[in-house]
Amino acid sequence: MLSTKLTAAVVAASIALIPATRVAADGRDFLAGAVLGGIAGAVIQKEVRKQRVQRAQIQRQRARTPQTYAAQPRYVAPKKSYRPSIPATTEGREIQSSLNYFGFDAGSVDGRVGPSTRRAISDYQRYMGYDSTGTLTTFQQRLLTSSYLRAEAAGDSTLGTIAGLPDGTKGLLKLYREELASGAAQQRGLRPDPTSAPVIGAIDL
Repeated sequence: MLSTKLTAAVVAASIALIPATRVAADGRDFLAGAVLGGIAGAVIQKEVRKQRVQRAQIQRQRARTPQTYAAQPRYVAPKKSYRPSIPATTEGREIQSSLNYFGFDAGSVDGRVGPSTRRAISDYQRYMGYDSTGTLTTFQQRLLTSSYLRAEAAGDSTLGTIAGLPDGTKGLLKLYREELASGAAQQRGLRPDPTSAPVIGAIDL
């Protein structure tokens, strides 16, 4: 009888204790979860703040110092090289004036024998039957400039001479060369050779 009552009391007590134990366990689990969640949240917030501070420091550093790129080297403009200026000479102006007068475009008369003048010299040499070098020999230069001075000195009579020449103003050069060769031949007692073109030395112009 006693044992039966005792057994019944133990069973009743265990039944009564089971819900309480579960409630206590659930409360502990909730508390533990809240504590762990709070710790994890604090760690995450701390990491976020740390990253924000680092980004702010990097931005301040970039603002203070110029940005450099290791992969892209800084561009350095090549140094310009300047050709020395061609000196202007009285002889250069005389040549340019003569070339322009006879229709060989030497450009502006500035006394500087540059590319335009050399092209005009080549045209003059080609027209006269000389080698087109762009550099005048002494004879070629004298024929060119003396022909110009002679044509200018003759004034209006030069216009009449030009009118009778098939090549116009350029024809004066060949006419004056023939007359020069004829005069030199007469002085030596020789017949003139119109195809001859004496070359005396060379001048680098």
